[in-house]
Amino acid sequence: MDNQNSEGPNIPAADFSFQFSAQREYLKVEKKIFDTLTGISKKSFFEKKGLGCIIVLGNFYSNDNHVIKGMRQIGVNPIQKFMSFGYSNFDDEVVKLLSQNYDGAFVVNINGQILGARIYLSVEHPSLEVPEGSGTRHITAASFSKTKDILCVFTLSEESFIVRKWKDGVFTDQFFPDEKS
Repeated sequence: MDNQNSEGPNIPAADFSFQFSAQREYLKVEKKIFDTLTGISKKSFFEKKGLGCIIVLGNFYSNDNHVIKGMRQIGVNPIQKFMSFGYSNFDDEVVKLLSQNYDGAFVVNINGQILGARIYLSVEHPSLEVPEGSGTRHITAASFSKTKDILCVFTLSEESFIVRKWKDGVFTDQFFPDEKS
């Protein structure tokens, strides 16, 4: 890069565009989670095997002592090693984990790291509108997606195989498997 910028010639300038673009890496993690759930949805649909889950994606770096409010562990956290949606070498392991059909939610940090599973989520807004036929998992997702530091919440319906992404109390994207998918 030459040393010219809008201030005139020979004034040094540093280009941090890469660092600021890395700030939006969570968008790739959002897409990866949605795509992973879509793959599970298709497989479950064709095998006629109900499998449901809820995944919370958030920015949990700012939480005191790594404690996240509005969540409670159900039993022992089965996540006892590093696993991430952000690295393709974990793909098979992540799908296997999500296919365990655990009760409760999976919690994923903004960088894609899976922090926990079997997490109970508090419902602060139980009267939010959800699509007809949606159950407790979807009401929980809509409600929790309004929580501070939560980027979005994903659901995979055990009955309809529909994958949804929830933000600020409403679903913003969905996938429905059919014979053509």
